Amino acid sequence: MRRVLMTLLGSALVLVAGPIFAHHGRGATYANREIQIKGVVKQVLWRNPHIGIVIDAPDASGQVVSWQIEHSNVSTLSRLGYGWLSLQAGMQVTAVINPGTKGEPIGLCRKIILADGKEIFVRGANTDPLD
Repeated sequence: MRRVLMTLLGSALVLVAGPIFAHHGRGATYANREIQIKGVVKQVLWRNPHIGIVIDAPDASGQVVSWQIEHSNVSTLSRLGYGWLSLQAGMQVTAVINPGTKGEPIGLCRKIILADGKEIFVRGANTDPLD
């Protein structure tokens, strides 16, 4: 009986602990510097664990590149007053991001600047750049 209880307890711990270790760190994924991407919002994905923003922007040679940008989770952004109407496909924007460390077109959103100059999705100024 004791062996069965220990097996069940061990299995329960594995099931509970798995999600704790599943969340990824961002330090190795994104550079600790900022760049600006100017382009058109192609898609906004309101989903957890992080929302996704796809921006089509020309590279140095004029070729359009689709940047995959992540931000906070839906509930955090909702508490800050943002919703699915805050950023929509077709909008001209400048995204300030921490770019991918390996040169791929990915980024961690620091803020989005709309065509009228309004800044949205701004990350806290007093936090770690890779929060």
